[in-house]
Formats: sequence, C-alpha cells, structure tokens
Amino acid sequence: MLSTLLDRLEAATTSFAVIAEAPSLAALTTVDAAAASAALKTLLQAAVGKVYAIEIPEGKVVTDASYRLVSARPVEVGGVRVLTAVTFVVTVRAASYAALMTAQAAIETQVAASLGAISILDAMQDFEPVKNHYLVAMEMQYAVPAVPAESGSDWPALLVDAVDYTGDPAGAELWPIRQRVGRRYRFIILDDSNSLATLRLELQNALLGWQQQQADHPFHFVEGSAVSLPGGLYGWADTYSDSTYINQPT
Repeated sequence: MLSTLLDRLEAATTSFAVIAEAPSLAALTTVDAAAASAALKTLLQAAVGKVYAIEIPEGKVVTDASYRLVSARPVEVGGVRVLTAVTFVVTVRAASYAALMTAQAAIETQVAASLGAISILDAMQDFEPVKNHYLVAMEMQYAVPAVPAESGSDWPALLVDAVDYTGDPAGAELWPIRQRVGRRYRFIILDDSNSLATLRLELQNALLGWQQQQADHPFHFVEGSAVSLPGGLYGWADTYSDSTYINQPT
C-alpha cells in the first residue's frame, strides 16, 4: 500500500539508513533481547575483559563483569512498533576502589563510542565486606530497532505508517460516483544524534507538494510532535496528508 511513497523517499532523501513501513505486529522480544545481549557482551569485553551472563563463576578474576536481563518491552508510537527497549543490570567487581573506577570509566567510554543505541540509566557503587570486593551495579538500556538496516548503522531511521483514509461526502459527484478521499500518513524519525531539524527538513523537501499520481492532490503538512525514546535516541513524528479519487465502476 505504501510502495509508491517509500520509493519516493528512497529516491528523494539520502540521510536515512532505514526507510520502511512501520511494523504493526508485537515485537519478538526474545529475539531482540538476544541481539541486545550479544551487543552488550561485546561492549563489556572491550572495556573489562571477561564477561559472564547472570553471575561470575567462582574463582574468576574479580574485575570480570556479569550482566543480567531485566526486561525487554516493545516501544510503540501511534500504535506501531518502532523498537524494543532491552534493559540490563551490569555488575563489575574490583579488588580496589581505584580499579573499580577505572573499570566503570572504561565501560562509560565504550558506551559513548558505541554505534548502537545504548544508554546508562543508573549506577550504584557498593562494598562486599565478606569477599573484600568493591562493586558497581549499572542499569543499561539498549534500543533494538524494529526494522534494522541491512548493513552499517541502524540510525537514522524513517518509519512510515498509513494513519487513515477518509471519504469526503462533499467531494462526491453523482452517477457514476467519483469521490475524493483524504489520506494521512505518519513519518516517524528515529536518530541517535540530535539532528532531527535537518532530517525533518529533508523529509519536508521530499514530500511537500509531491503527488503520488498525476490526478492526486499534493502532499501538505498537518502536524508534528517530539517522541520520547529509550537508549539515548531522539524521535519525532510528522503527519502529512494528500488526497485521491475513487470511482464507481461503469
């Protein structure tokens, strides 16, 4: 249904890594959680070395890290899924406070440099007197895109949703009936940097005044609003509309 519109966006924009119809089905959170777990493990290994799921086995080096999956929930905008928010608690132990701070800083550096949509939500330091270990528990969240890119970065992404089609009784002509039908579309922009203004302008340049078919009325802007997203992502949803005609068979 959206093929003509998607083709237009592919041809008229260059900034988006993903341009796709927004999926309406529920997220496969198990699959998305597995993808986020693999990405988190790679990130932690680059920061502190050995990484284990759930718990560190007995006898391992105390500066190794463990991670535990807390939740995986689909994130929707206007009734369509745009990503899955996967939350973990990462625990790092060290023999000294200085070593703990070094490990925590290394993780924060890897998060800042990551191409994935990941953010640190919270961190709490503590001390284990029995084992004489310093530790930090970090709550981290990954945003797994509903429609990932085929290669490279997943961001920025543009997901397109057909909001509604509305018939205009005043625009109908009698026998044979030829009726005007208004169409509204939502364009959801997801980005890992705050460049929404530039991306919205590129979308506007691709759509404003464009006609899907020669007999259609051109696109015009309706409304737009910011979207709150996890994982350090920025989001915006713009609505545009156009109209076409439906005809009674003769």
